[in-house]
Amino acid sequence: MPTTPVGGAPYPAPSDADNVPADLMALALWASTRVVMTFADAAARDAALTSPTAGMVAWLSSPGSLTVRTATAWRTAWSAISWTDITLSSGYETYGTTPQAAVDGGNFIVLRGGIQKTTGTQLANGEIVGTIPSALGTPLSGDYPIAMQYLSTSSSRVYVATGRTLTYFGVNTGWISLNGVRIPLA
Repeated sequence: MPTTPVGGAPYPAPSDADNVPADLMALALWASTRVVMTFADAAARDAALTSPTAGMVAWLSSPGSLTVRTATAWRTAWSAISWTDITLSSGYETYGTTPQAAVDGGNFIVLRGGIQKTTGTQLANGEIVGTIPSALGTPLSGDYPIAMQYLSTSSSRVYVATGRTLTYFGVNTGWISLNGVRIPLA
């Protein structure tokens, strides 16, 4: 059976034997691997597609992600973000939105939420305010800019240590915001 020059879709040649069911089956098998296939999870996808080829696209219902096959592996193109609470250090609490972290796209840990002291006093330079959950992976250690109560008069940052702790650096402030912080995975 010949195939089309673009995409390689099978079609019956005039000289092929008349077998409509077999011809339709060949076309259906070809087409089913060129659309977004849906599977319960990665294990179900891998069990069904024992010889995947580059360019295949599969939706995984759990965890809710779109995967694309490269020449050598399945890669996540998009995934629903699942937020996990950041463990706050003793003496700290939520300011506004609960401080949380999530893995975005498999390459970054993203943060959101606000933190303040439980005592009503101000956060001071060098205080460890929380810890990123270990289940999210190992973040790249470094400084990341953040917003704070007195943003118009000074800059502030959070330092992410190798142990996933978050340390505030900046002027004394009533609260800090982690919204928008993107930390590469190490």
